[in-house]
Amino acid sequence: MTSGQAAFERDSILFDEPEFSFPILATLLRAGVDSPQMLEVTDFGGSLGSTYRQCRPFLPSPMRVLWRVIEQPAFADAGRREFATDELQFFASLSELPATSAQSVTLASSVLQYLEDPFGVLEQLSAHAAGHMIIDRTPMSDQSHDRLCIQHVPKTIYDASYPCWILSRSKLLSRLAESGWQVLGEFPGLEGAFSTPDRVSFEFRGLIAVRK
Repeated sequence: MTSGQAAFERDSILFDEPEFSFPILATLLRAGVDSPQMLEVTDFGGSLGSTYRQCRPFLPSPMRVLWRVIEQPAFADAGRREFATDELQFFASLSELPATSAQSVTLASSVLQYLEDPFGVLEQLSAHAAGHMIIDRTPMSDQSHDRLCIQHVPKTIYDASYPCWILSRSKLLSRLAESGWQVLGEFPGLEGAFSTPDRVSFEFRGLIAVRK
């Protein structure tokens, strides 16, 4: 980064080398088979469009892409001002989102665990017409109930702490099924496995779901 530039940003941290999520790419390409002329993505909590920039080179260049990021108002304003294009758009809430097609993809990466009501938001996301959903980089445990914790950011990154849910994997799968989703597969997240100080084991995981 001697030039002052970085390969990509994730969670406000700059990286020298790109990191690709091939399960996300596989799902986008799967959705693209159903709608080869247009790929619509609702990227909930998508920051300033980092995942779009990582994925776009792998998508067919003739394919029209409409990537809509839903973010906090300050991020959405910055996105509209500095990063918006014909393909990349920014919105401050789900209520601002235009209607989506049944061939579109909903992406929630490293976001559900930081919400006050993750399952309530999951229901709101499910109310949109998207035919695919990707949940990625989400801490899950084998317990039957969710666990609310405090996440401490390593001081080498920045000094902060956040409330963070460890979601019950079985509960998440059950709520997805109730909302009309069929899980096609699961995959490990980038962060790996951990345990809380009182030995609750959990793992960052992702899953891919389609409408039943």
